[in-house]
Amino acid sequence: MARLALIVPTVTRFEIHCRQREKLAISALLSGFRTQAEETSGKEVVPIGNDWTRRRFDGDFYRSRGSGRRPVTSLVFVQSRDGNTVASDPTTLGGGETDKHLIYEGLSRVDADAVMAGAGTARGEDTVFSIWHPELVSLRLRLGHARHPAQVVVSGTGNLPVERGLMFTEPTLRVFIVTRSSSVAKMRNRLAGRPWVEIIDAGEPLSLTIAMDGLHRRGLEVISAVGGRRTATALLREGLVSDLYLTTSPVGGGEPHTPLYEGPRLALSRVIAKAGQGTEAGVRFEHFIVPPVPV
Repeated sequence: MARLALIVPTVTRFEIHCRQREKLAISALLSGFRTQAEETSGKEVVPIGNDWTRRRFDGDFYRSRGSGRRPVTSLVFVQSRDGNTVASDPTTLGGGETDKHLIYEGLSRVDADAVMAGAGTARGEDTVFSIWHPELVSLRLRLGHARHPAQVVVSGTGNLPVERGLMFTEPTLRVFIVTRSSSVAKMRNRLAGRPWVEIIDAGEPLSLTIAMDGLHRRGLEVISAVGGRRTATALLREGLVSDLYLTTSPVGGGEPHTPLYEGPRLALSRVIAKAGQGTEAGVRFEHFIVPPVPV
């Protein structure tokens, strides 16, 4: 009698990663926020949320509506009490679990077509920028987005782990590498045979304005930028940021003299301010609108 072959479904590295991140998000203790100020009157903002997020965030989350000429781009940062944003372990900056799972890996990117990061932030082999908590995944899908945002990595040199990096080897993801003209050919050779990864030629020297125009032409209308400092400063200096989501912790830490931005003072307009609760008392979240620069 012929034996029946037992077919065991193959679980991919990416599927294992997603399950692990979902488990972490579900198990996280979210103390939530309490509203201290809400100043949305007269501002062109889009409310985002569902019952689950509104209970924990104490209301709607917002993003700028945008002009439609370039992507609506936000910066998402955590800083220590003394204003530092760089640490070998970002959790030591003291933002807390609510900031990480509800804002950083949640509301700030739940309505985004893509998440953008500099090469240093995206260099980990298992790095994927997405949404993990099922309630946030449900909200993202209800907003009409794909399960995972596109991944956008900015690297002038192309020094990225494209041979092993999870985001670069997973064909279900949409990935863009923004690099300068002199690195384009090298990157295309390294990524031959991976049609889900596209190289954006951002000129020489690298211009994020050129990059954003290229990403917009490819259908990316809302982008969440998550660091690092060099990419953040370039985005701000080129007038490409519409929203700043800033969490300030009650503890000192981080590498000294590492603010998220070094440049002329920004005339920010605050939309909301929230205070952490329970074990996260002292954490402060603020959303600012960054004044537009003419295109």
